[in-house]
Amino acid sequence: MRESERGHAAKIRQERWAFGLIRALSGATIIILAAIVGFILWRGLRYSNETRSPYLPYAERSPEGVAILVNGGLRLEELDFEQLLGIYSDEYINWAKICADATDLLPLALEPGAPGAGSAEALVFGQAPAWGALVEFSPTPEALLERLASTPGSIAILPEPALAGLKPEARRIGLRRLVVAMNPEAAELVNERSVEEISLGDLAGLLRGSPASWAALGGPELPVRPLAPESRGPLAAALEAAGLEAPLPAGGTPAEDSGQDTCAAIASTPGAVGFAFARDALGAGLPLLRLRGRETGWNLKLRYLLEEPRLSGRAGGISTIILNTLSMLLLTVGIAGPVGVAAAIYLVEYARQGPLLRLLRLGTETLAGIPSIIFGLFGMLVFVDLLGFGFGLLSGCLTLSLMILPTIVRSSEEALKTVSPALREGSLALGATKLQTVFRVVVPAASPGILTGLLLAVGRAVGETAALLFTMGSDYKLAKGLFSSSRALSTHIYLLFAEGISFDRAFSTATVLIAVVLAFNLAAKRLVGRMSRNAAR
Repeated sequence: MRESERGHAAKIRQERWAFGLIRALSGATIIILAAIVGFILWRGLRYSNETRSPYLPYAERSPEGVAILVNGGLRLEELDFEQLLGIYSDEYINWAKICADATDLLPLALEPGAPGAGSAEALVFGQAPAWGALVEFSPTPEALLERLASTPGSIAILPEPALAGLKPEARRIGLRRLVVAMNPEAAELVNERSVEEISLGDLAGLLRGSPASWAALGGPELPVRPLAPESRGPLAAALEAAGLEAPLPAGGTPAEDSGQDTCAAIASTPGAVGFAFARDALGAGLPLLRLRGRETGWNLKLRYLLEEPRLSGRAGGISTIILNTLSMLLLTVGIAGPVGVAAAIYLVEYARQGPLLRLLRLGTETLAGIPSIIFGLFGMLVFVDLLGFGFGLLSGCLTLSLMILPTIVRSSEEALKTVSPALREGSLALGATKLQTVFRVVVPAASPGILTGLLLAVGRAVGETAALLFTMGSDYKLAKGLFSSSRALSTHIYLLFAEGISFDRAFSTATVLIAVVLAFNLAAKRLVGRMSRNAAR
């Protein structure tokens, strides 16, 4: 008796251990999947990127008493000085490299000699005005503002007193021009390294003389000598408006002036470092210290879902890509669904069981495991080239139909096999034909399992990339027909990553793709539940 009790206790312990192991493995799987999906969703909704720029994160609204204005159609809030200089010296012909907008760029300025024209020239070029050939001049501020309001992609620089006639079609933007300049000797190479960047958090310490030597930052054995501008000058005023301080430690050297003389003092003082305007620092040939920071914000916005993509996805949204994806899914399921279900019905209800049928099932299962790139090559050779459909929606959907057909056939077969033979026999006994029995009794009873198989097939189709690149093309515009080249969400994600266009946009698109798959799953789950209840009745 005791032996049997011990054996029973041992079995209970084994069952508990087995149950605990299964629960632990299940929990680990759920946690891993939740972590993966959660990371993608978080990166899709919010961005957090490290930035490296020589410019301080502060944009002046009225630099030296002038305003920088752009046409209201541009989604631009600020420029840095080098971008402004490039605009007015013919370096840019459109806004693509500045704000990912394909609009042509038109720089506007007052005619030389007009009241206030000198202040705009001095802001950009300092003491040597050199307007580019693309700059369009206006005789009066009123004419310039009228031209700015009526011309998409235009930008203008005007003195503050001339803004009385500013129209709603024009917007003021900020200018980032505060930099940290250092003496050229401090930027010299030491063991093939030099001082190139510093974090924004360490900048305040550097300007207080901590560390005391550039060697601590990977530079030469030079003492760090912070310089401060004259308290009454525009540089000091700009720093004060930005909430920055330029304190002088013991032994620090004040600059004689807040502009070019400040840079001259930095250039002539070994180990010197200090704030400066970018125009003066670049004019003096001073190396600029790059500043590391972190930029965060919302990644996925409503306009990203509603706008059309532009510049290969660098700008705009993904509205047309979402529509292309939905069209692809509907057409693919419309082609593969009836064919796969019909094949399963034949194999289960009509085909003679034997070696040929077993060989056919083996081939179907083998096709289900073939990599998608093989289907893509087949689709390119047959549908794109041989049949002449070209790269388009039809070629991609036919290729995807071949990919998901084995999944639909096998899952539908298993669903049909689960239907009780008694239902078939009862239907036949009541006088129904074989065809009536299949389509009015067997298929409705197996419909939940068949729909589940279709859902699995859709899940594979929506995530395919390689097959679509070879057959459907990559045009991000809305497909106008079956033979139009188009791009699906999965392809768009791949191209955003592969071409280095934008990781943030890739994660946003991935979030949308997950939402599309989730919507299909929820809809199918409700439909399966309703079919199951109807079948039970």
